[in-house]
Amino acid sequence: METEAKALLEELRAAQEEHERALVAANQVRNTLDRARKEYEEARAAEKASEDELAKAAEALACGLQNLEVDSDTAELNATVPPTVDSLVEYHANIGCYQCYLFLDRHIQSNKQEGTFDVAKLLVRVEFPRVELTFQSQGDKEDVLVIWWTEIERNVDVSQCVLEDKDDHWYLRLPIRPSDKQPLGGFSSFTQVSNIELQSDSYTSVCCRNCNAQLLGTTRIEKVLPLPSANWMDMFDFWGAGIGAFEHIPRDDIHAQKHRVLVGESYVLLHASDFLTDATVGVCEDAAVESKEEREWMPLTCAACSERVGLSNVEQPDTIRLHKHLVIAGKHLKSSIDDDNVFAKYTIDSILSAKLLEMADADGKFRFILTSSDDHDHEFQNAVILLPLEMDQSCYCNCLAGRR
Repeated sequence: METEAKALLEELRAAQEEHERALVAANQVRNTLDRARKEYEEARAAEKASEDELAKAAEALACGLQNLEVDSDTAELNATVPPTVDSLVEYHANIGCYQCYLFLDRHIQSNKQEGTFDVAKLLVRVEFPRVELTFQSQGDKEDVLVIWWTEIERNVDVSQCVLEDKDDHWYLRLPIRPSDKQPLGGFSSFTQVSNIELQSDSYTSVCCRNCNAQLLGTTRIEKVLPLPSANWMDMFDFWGAGIGAFEHIPRDDIHAQKHRVLVGESYVLLHASDFLTDATVGVCEDAAVESKEEREWMPLTCAACSERVGLSNVEQPDTIRLHKHLVIAGKHLKSSIDDDNVFAKYTIDSILSAKLLEMADADGKFRFILTSSDDHDHEFQNAVILLPLEMDQSCYCNCLAGRR
């Protein structure tokens, strides 16, 4: 029995040792498999990173080639079309169109003659309120270059648009659709007078625009009337040349009336009795320019700040002319230019424009030389020649410096 027990015990020990050796071998195989799996995953990650990097490089190359092609086409278009450096857009309600002037940057090199660009290749595209002048490449119909654009307030008829090459600029005419044309009323071709200027309560307060000093007294303005146009006397002479119904109309000039305001394009006429005592001061100029207006009128300044507010008639001292751009008129005694000033829109620019158009309508003069009023530059050393815009004529302005 003991011998058999010892034999069985030896077999058990041998089996345990064999089992331990098998476990060690299995662990070695498992470790080897784990290392192989880890190496495979690292290799796969490196391969995927290489593929991603290659894909990004290919995409960047494709984008670069596309941008290069687009830049080449754009450069070709820009080289073909002369660049526009400035533009001027004018709206003319009387003829129902927009007139656009596109000023070009054309340079001619000494050894290279620049070719003339055919404006017939340009197209006008309208997506109201935006108007575009475009150039389409012959090779690619989808490649359109927008040369110039602007925004308009009234829609235009694309089929009637006209583009002309004027050597140093392009002239673009945009006719307005009949349905969008602005109805014109009245006889005068130009007026700034608004309805609020013809209301008596708008002159409750009249002040100097420079210092806000009150000019009018407490007398209430009873009536406000518009003055006739500047060429009224010429029309009167034409209508009343013969013996007839016009004989009873006086031919004297229009003078101010008490408690009334006579409204013109750039000034108002008031009676001297409606002003505060010592609110204004007349200024006598010894060296006045020999013009009809300066012989008939004397400068009138504000007594508080000595700034000019208007003119006083020499023959009729009770007639005072206040310039709209130099005074404030409102419905309240304490007002400013930012409150209820009915003359807020009048500036020296608008007054000058009104005066030029007034003279053009009355005298038929369409050429003006503008100089400084301070030094009376009669030799035109520094002057501006101005031609007002007509229906079939472009606006022309030329600055003179150092020549007559």
